[in-house]
Amino acid sequence: MGDHMNRLKEISELKRRADEFQLENREIIGKYTMSELCSIYNGIGSDAFPKWLRNIISSLHPSLAVVAFVHDVEWHESDGGKEKFVASNDRFKRNGYAVAKAQFGWYNPLRYVVMNQARRFGNVCQLFGWKAWTSPCECAVCQKKRKSEGK
Repeated sequence: MGDHMNRLKEISELKRRADEFQLENREIIGKYTMSELCSIYNGIGSDAFPKWLRNIISSLHPSLAVVAFVHDVEWHESDGGKEKFVASNDRFKRNGYAVAKAQFGWYNPLRYVVMNQARRFGNVCQLFGWKAWTSPCECAVCQKKRKSEGK
């Protein structure tokens, strides 16, 4: 019960921050319940990564968690097409820049560290994420949907 409540708090905070930072495509989040968002959002990193590794990456890059949150929902809705794939990865970078600029002044080196990491993560997704983008989503929401459809 405690883990679930903590997860709901985390998702609630990510939703709040997406609005606060006026992230691009944040309205996509509103399509889902809190419980569904808990299932869709996996932190920073691929579903192929073990949970412990995603937790480490996320804890090393807390400023980008909200960016990954929007990105995960976009990938959850993947249409398998190249155009939306490229747009999602480019948006990750722009949203990361927006968060960096909102959180850190121009004089703070962390601003540029976060911007650089956003650029790098967006590029990594672009270079190595195509298989995940075109594969069926494995979150609990999609598994439940496939089960109810008898697939």
